[in-house]
Amino acid sequence: MLNEEWNRVRNDDEHDYLDDEFAASKIGEVLNASQLTYKYILVTNVIAKAVNPNIHYRAMQAQWVNPGAYNARSLGHQVLVEWEKEHGERLGGSNEPFLNKPARYPDFSMENSYRSEKAHTRLYELLERLEEQTNSGEVDPVDVLRHTVYEISQLDPQTVDFVPPKSEVPYEGLRSRVEEYLEKSGGGERLASVTAGVMKAHYTHTNGEDYTIAAEHANVPDEFSKAAGDVEVFRDEELVRAMEVKDKPTERSDIQHAITKARENELPEYLYIVGQGFRNESEKQGALKEIEDASVGLILVYPEELLSLLKFVEDAGRKQFVESVGEFLNDMRASAENKTDWKDLAESFG
Repeated sequence: MLNEEWNRVRNDDEHDYLDDEFAASKIGEVLNASQLTYKYILVTNVIAKAVNPNIHYRAMQAQWVNPGAYNARSLGHQVLVEWEKEHGERLGGSNEPFLNKPARYPDFSMENSYRSEKAHTRLYELLERLEEQTNSGEVDPVDVLRHTVYEISQLDPQTVDFVPPKSEVPYEGLRSRVEEYLEKSGGGERLASVTAGVMKAHYTHTNGEDYTIAAEHANVPDEFSKAAGDVEVFRDEELVRAMEVKDKPTERSDIQHAITKARENELPEYLYIVGQGFRNESEKQGALKEIEDASVGLILVYPEELLSLLKFVEDAGRKQFVESVGEFLNDMRASAENKTDWKDLAESFG
């Protein structure tokens, strides 16, 4: 249904899909505001109501004491998030929006906690109005969805199209540009995507087997992630290597955490990317002692060592590296600045 409505509004000259002008304007306001979670709550429930009119527009969890209750989180994460990823991440590119506090209640209510009273009230009143209008037959839920999809189509996409390098990519030129790119932390996204890109080029051009590289967003909490590390290497769907990527000064506890991850995933070796050295000499010595005593092999890798792998993958491998980093940035829904700066780097080669 989402794809059908998307294709319709993108090819339609008529855009007056909702007779209720007040509701139409409020949908636009919610989608153009800065509060991401409210956008996902609105769109997810608009989809749900269009599919099943018995659902309540304010429902968020199945245990809500209301006949229209349902699990909005499942629909949001399994359908909307995946659909948005394929259509420019116009809502903000959140991986798991229903884990944020405003979406952790059985229903969307004014009794819930909120940061912005104006934004919370606006969405509450909009959902209540839509519920009344659709239940009375004044508004068709499919028209609400159609107008919502149209408003989404008017938002700027956040994904970036990366053009592969058109000229040769000499190692020294690439190394210096990447080092300059990594001078900014970018919330950890830059080093994580570069690490994943190096692994992609290395395993594809050196090993010649069927390897897949996965990169987790740098700031996904462990309790919400099933990944063995920030970057994982799979061969025929079997995990063969994982690595923690730390773009902040490393502490002893970070090394302990990495060792624990290696044990949990039964990996004999685990790579730890040391992005900014150690916090101090004491932390460094404590970390080295942890590594020495560990029952798994934990290997420290510094950015210059990581990038040196690009010496061995030839020009084709370095071109693939540049292209792959852009893909990983898009996949992890990196910030616009991180993606734009990498796009400029890619375009500097030709």
